[in-house]
Amino acid sequence: MENRLGRGIQQRIRKSRLNTATYRVHGLVTRVYADNHLLALSIQDFLRSFRGQPADDPDIEFYLLSAGPGNGYDPGGHDGEGELLYDWQVLRYRSEGQLRYQEVPGGGWVAADPEAGLAVAFIDEQITTCSWSIAHVLFFPIWAQMLKVRGIFPVHAAGLERDGRGILFPGRSNCGKSTLSLHLLRHGYKLLGDDTVFVRRGGEGAELLFFPEEVDVCAETVDLFPNLALARNLTEDRWQPRARVNLNEIGPNAIVESSKAELLVFPVIAQDGKTRFERVNPTEALAELILYAFLFMDPQTSKENFALLAGLVQKAACWRLHMGLDGAELAAAVDEIVAA
Repeated sequence: MENRLGRGIQQRIRKSRLNTATYRVHGLVTRVYADNHLLALSIQDFLRSFRGQPADDPDIEFYLLSAGPGNGYDPGGHDGEGELLYDWQVLRYRSEGQLRYQEVPGGGWVAADPEAGLAVAFIDEQITTCSWSIAHVLFFPIWAQMLKVRGIFPVHAAGLERDGRGILFPGRSNCGKSTLSLHLLRHGYKLLGDDTVFVRRGGEGAELLFFPEEVDVCAETVDLFPNLALARNLTEDRWQPRARVNLNEIGPNAIVESSKAELLVFPVIAQDGKTRFERVNPTEALAELILYAFLFMDPQTSKENFALLAGLVQKAACWRLHMGLDGAELAAAVDEIVAA
């Protein structure tokens, strides 16, 4: 693809020796180039369920380049000082015309042209062993924006399926999505994702698409599921202190690739420890759902994203689930919601 990111970046790419890997994610092909095998392995692990063929024509090209002493880069006049769209302390996201810039202080810097499907990340050599940070903090936000331009939208949610019915569980971090997902998996549900689910327009409404990341687990969850202790990934990472479990370690046939979105359930931890659920009207559901849909990241795709979510809450049955301490009661409550 044509490089619109500046001559300095183009020159840096040309002089780099690059590993190449191809991933097909729900019909869209991402080709990742890396000048460091640890960077390549970080994305290989992150996207391992989507390996494509080298001959596939890429919709998205993403370069991961090491930045360190004697191995820097010239941004070619683009300093990323455009309009600030998002500031999350560890990540700042800016726009400058059609270009997007992402800065991760102490971690690296990314320049991208989402419309062209092109991104280049310069990653501090000190964090090349931090695979979670590379994949989730440096790679994913820009990559997700390029997917959004192409009609696939991420939601911060767990996604499960029962009897062909897709269920989306949006929620903030540490709200219990992972523990709920593991309880439901033990009771015959299939998993679309533990923390991120992609949504796109389907023939009869919104379609949920799997994104099987490693499941983040806390010590309390491991206590509930002792078999997870042997599967934990204990690698230290700058921005992810929790243990992580490969979904393949949980059990065979645990994942479904896509499902029609029929239920929207907002999980919250019950302060009294008792499980219960209640209906939520579509207006309230939409107001809450957009908090988890990354709309703030870029106005370029917000209109289509909002329309997709608005259609979802109109067609899906919306509920709030107050999660108690008993896993069997949790699964029974979700069973009742599915059957309602």
